[in-house]
Amino acid sequence: MKMIVAAAVLALALPAAAQERAPMPAKLFAGAAEVDAALAKVRAEKKPGNNVVVLVTVGPYPAQLEYRIPGSPPSASVHKAQAEFIYIIAGGCTLITGGTLIEPKDNGANMGGSGITGGTSRKVAKGDYIMVPPNTPHQYADVQGELAMVTLHMPMAAQ
Repeated sequence: MKMIVAAAVLALALPAAAQERAPMPAKLFAGAAEVDAALAKVRAEKKPGNNVVVLVTVGPYPAQLEYRIPGSPPSASVHKAQAEFIYIIAGGCTLITGGTLIEPKDNGANMGGSGITGGTSRKVAKGDYIMVPPNTPHQYADVQGELAMVTLHMPMAAQ
């Protein structure tokens, strides 16, 4: 009986797992009103952390709205095989790039950490464009009021 129950649970779980790994369907357009509504929604929620809304996507290339507020837990990351293009649309912060992750944790395609030691700090604000190469630690620190950005993750060979 236990084997039948286990088989049934596995049979139900497999389609759900397959859906989680399936690529998102293509979405090729997000109008200004849609982006403004997404930004208004994450602003109203005021949730700490990284709030993400996918705006457009095709294949492995999601362009997304990312939003953070002061007091969000500090975190740093490395995308092992993705470059990240960032355009700041509101607010600002100190962006730290390079250096070494503190308390690194391997999450598969990415590494996470509680911060960065070393690295280069620079103030970024609305209108700035940033390119983070693959395998490069980066961290958003000292958020000024809010930080809203559009990011594009681009798969490529690790550098």
